[in-house]
Amino acid sequence: MPGWSREKREVVEEGFYAYLRRAKLFSKDFSGEIILGDHLYEGQARFITEVFDALENDIHKIYVLKSRQLGLSTIARAMTSFLLGFHPGLKGACVFDTSENRQESRSELVAMINGLPHTLKFPTITADNRSGITLANNSKILFLSAGVKKTKTSGTLGRSLGVSLAHMSELCSYDNDEGLEAFENSLSDANPDRLYIYESTARGYNAWNTMWENARKDPTHCRCIFLGWWSKPSQMIPQDSPDFQLYGIYPPSDKETAKIKAVKEQYGYSISPEQLAWIRRKMNPGAAAEDAGDAQPEFEGSNTRIQEQPWTEEEAFQQTGATFFSPEVLTDQTNKFVNNKFKNYWFMAGDEFINMRAYKARTIKESELKVWEEPEVGGCYVVGVDPAFGENEKNDRSSIQVIRCYADGVDQVAEYSSPLVTTRHLAWVLAAIMGWYGEGNNQVFPIMELNGPGNAVFNSLKDLQTYLRIGHHMQQVQEKGLTDIFKNVQTYIYTRPDAMTAGHSWHWITNASRKVMIMEALRDYVSNGTFRIRSAELIKEMNSVARDGDTIEAPGSKKDDKVVAAAMATQCWLEKVKTSLMASKRTREAEAAKKMLSIKDQVQLFNQNHLEMFFSQKRVQRFRQQATFRRAAWRYAR
Repeated sequence: MPGWSREKREVVEEGFYAYLRRAKLFSKDFSGEIILGDHLYEGQARFITEVFDALENDIHKIYVLKSRQLGLSTIARAMTSFLLGFHPGLKGACVFDTSENRQESRSELVAMINGLPHTLKFPTITADNRSGITLANNSKILFLSAGVKKTKTSGTLGRSLGVSLAHMSELCSYDNDEGLEAFENSLSDANPDRLYIYESTARGYNAWNTMWENARKDPTHCRCIFLGWWSKPSQMIPQDSPDFQLYGIYPPSDKETAKIKAVKEQYGYSISPEQLAWIRRKMNPGAAAEDAGDAQPEFEGSNTRIQEQPWTEEEAFQQTGATFFSPEVLTDQTNKFVNNKFKNYWFMAGDEFINMRAYKARTIKESELKVWEEPEVGGCYVVGVDPAFGENEKNDRSSIQVIRCYADGVDQVAEYSSPLVTTRHLAWVLAAIMGWYGEGNNQVFPIMELNGPGNAVFNSLKDLQTYLRIGHHMQQVQEKGLTDIFKNVQTYIYTRPDAMTAGHSWHWITNASRKVMIMEALRDYVSNGTFRIRSAELIKEMNSVARDGDTIEAPGSKKDDKVVAAAMATQCWLEKVKTSLMASKRTREAEAAKKMLSIKDQVQLFNQNHLEMFFSQKRVQRFRQQATFRRAAWRYAR
C-alpha cells in the first residue's frame, strides 16, 4: 500500500499548523495562556516534520526517544486531536502511565479543543464521558492508563478496541507487558490514515528500551526520532549572565568535544557555547565552585542526570548500578577479537537423538549455533551451559558457550542461543556439541547451571548416555558412530573452595556469592585479554551488566545468560583445566607453533618430550633415594 501522496501530506500538514496557530494552553515556561503555534520548540518542529515524512513513506509507527521538558507530549496530543477532527469516524486512544497523568492530559486536550475559534470550523465535542470524548464528525478518542505495576486487570488494556490512532506516553514507566501486547493487537494495520505515536524518556533498560531497539531494526515500518536536550533552544545560558562566567568560559573537554561532534554528525545540530554552559550547570552545578587548581572543572553528571538529559540515543539508556565491565575494555576486545565471520547452524530435533539434524542457517535470525573455530586435533575445550530461566528467571533463552583452553588463556570458539529449545532437546544439542568438540583425543569439560530447568537438562543428558550405551536403536547408533561421543567428556564436579573436608556435587548451582566470584573472575580475564571474545552479542550483553551492591546482573529487561555461561566456563578452566595445561606448557604460542610443524618435526618434538620426561622421572627417583639415605643417616647419628 503506497503512503500519503505529496498533495495530501501538504494539505494535512498545512491544516495542522493552522490548528496550532489557534490552539491555546497554559505553559509553565511562559506566564499565562499561550498560542501553541507561536512557541514551538526545535524538537517539536522536528517531530512534526518527521511524522509527515513517515506518512508519505507509508510508515505509520513513530517512536520518539526524548529528554525531559521538551513539550513533546503536548505536541503529540495536539496532533492526535487534530487528526481526529480532520478524519471523520476515526477511533483513537491516548495511553498514559498513571491515572493522574491521564486525567491531567485529558483536561488539557479538552480545553485545547474547546478553546478553538469557531472560524476554524473544527468539529466540536458532542460527548464527554468516563471512557472518552466524541467529536461532531463521529471521531472518538479514549483515555487509558497502562499502570506502573502489575494488577489482575493488566491484560485488559486495549482489548476489543480496534483503534487507528494512538498516542502512548512515557512508556518507560509501564509495568504491563501483557496489557501492552493486547493493545498492540488492537491496532489497525490497514487504515491508510492510521498513526501510532510511542514517546518516552529512557529510564534504564526496560520494556521501552526493547521496543526502541526493535523499532530501530525495522526501518521499513517504524520511524525512530531522537530528541536530545539540545532540541529546546531556550535551554541555554546567555553570555551576559553571571552563570556563563561559571559554566561557559571553559573550552569543551575531550568528552564534550566528542559529544558535540556526535550530535552534529547524527542529528545535524550544532551545539552553541550558551547551550554547553546550560548542560554543564544541569549535569554538575557544583563543579565550577570546586577548587581544581589549574585543571578544568569536571562537568560530567551522574547516570541518572545523563539519562534525563542525554546528548545522543546511545547515551539515553543508562545503568542504574555501576557499570561492571569497562566500556573501554569491551571496545578493545571488539577491535581485537570480535569476528562477524562465522559458520551458523540451526537444529531440527526430531523424535530421537539419532534423528536430530544440524543445518546451515540461511539467515542470521535463523541461526542458533555460531562457530568461529571448529574442533582441532588435541584441543581442550570447556562448555558452559545456562538453560533458560536457570540462573535468572528473566533470562528466557538457553545459552551455551564453548571456549578453547590454553595454559595462558581461553578463546571463545562457539556460541549457542535459543529461546524455544526444550530441556530434552537442549540436552541433545549439548551432547552434539560436546561430541563434536570431543572427537579424537580432544578433551571436553561441560559445566551446567542446575538451578531451575538445569536439573531436567542434566537428567536428560544422563538418559541419553544410557540410551546410547544400551538403547533399542543400537544398530543405528553404531552405524552413525554415536556410541563414543561422551568418551572424552569429563563432567565438572564442584568443590567448595572454603571447605576443610571434601564436599563434592555435580556441575554448578548459582547463588549470590558464587555469582560474584565467577563474574569477578570473568571481568579480570576479559580486562587483561586472557579471555578473548569473538561474539558481538556477548559483548553487547556485557555492556548492559551492572553492579548494584552485591548484585551483578543485567538490569530491567536486559539479558545476561550468555555472560553467565561464559563466566561458568571460565571458572571451570581456572579450577579444573588450567593447572594441567600449565604442566604440559600448552600455551597459545606453543599450540600455534605446534600447528606449524611438519610431521617430521612433530615426531622429533614427541621424542624430545618423551626423553625429557624420562630424565625428569629419573631425577625424581634419585631425589627420593637420597632423601631415604639422609633419613636413615639421621636415625643412626642419634
